[in-house]
Amino acid sequence: MDKVKFIEVPKPVNGRRFAISDIHGCSKTFKALLKSLKLNKEDQLFLIGDLINRGPSSEKVLDTVLKIQRKGIAVYILKGNHEDMVLKANQQGIDKLKKVLAVFKSEKLAQGGRLIETYEKLLSNAYHYIVLDRFYLVHAGFDFSKNTPFEDTHSMMYIKEFKPNKRLLEKKQVVLGHSPKAIEDIVARLKSSNRKIHIDNGCINIKDPYQGNLVCLNLDTKAIIVQPNIED
Repeated sequence: MDKVKFIEVPKPVNGRRFAISDIHGCSKTFKALLKSLKLNKEDQLFLIGDLINRGPSSEKVLDTVLKIQRKGIAVYILKGNHEDMVLKANQQGIDKLKKVLAVFKSEKLAQGGRLIETYEKLLSNAYHYIVLDRFYLVHAGFDFSKNTPFEDTHSMMYIKEFKPNKRLLEKKQVVLGHSPKAIEDIVARLKSSNRKIHIDNGCINIKDPYQGNLVCLNLDTKAIIVQPNIED
């Protein structure tokens, strides 16, 4: 199991805080959502895993992230199961990486049989979870049935369901992606005291009448911005 990598991020003095999950290579949709946010250098952007794979332009999503960072805007990336799969395939050799990228339509992430260095560095530096004043951010969740849930990195990227432990969470809620939920369910949880806040609406799943949107959560107001998929 990977050694856990996490960070505590203080609330900005004047800036806003946004969380987006499961972009899955939907570059045009991601850019449209960012345009509506009008980020500035006082803001914080949290990308809750699965930026890549399945969609048409994984490399363009990462290019956009790098561009935002160059502007001096704080971007924090969480490692999802898709980042984990690609990074492990990269370590296992040319054939394995080629196969994984082909399956998920992400061939442009690699060159010469290896992940492009800037992409590899960006994804390798991703966190397993992030601690904020009122939230834990994690891609998939925490397995609170384990003795050390905050060290179980596999569950943080892959777990499907989990029961929150209110004692360990204290007063914090868990913001996560990984398992798509209908917009109505996302909104209902935000209005409740539920300890789990799902923000993945399955942007890539455009054939599902209840999915197909990229959701952004304002972590201070708990308002959401819903950007429909606009990929070709």
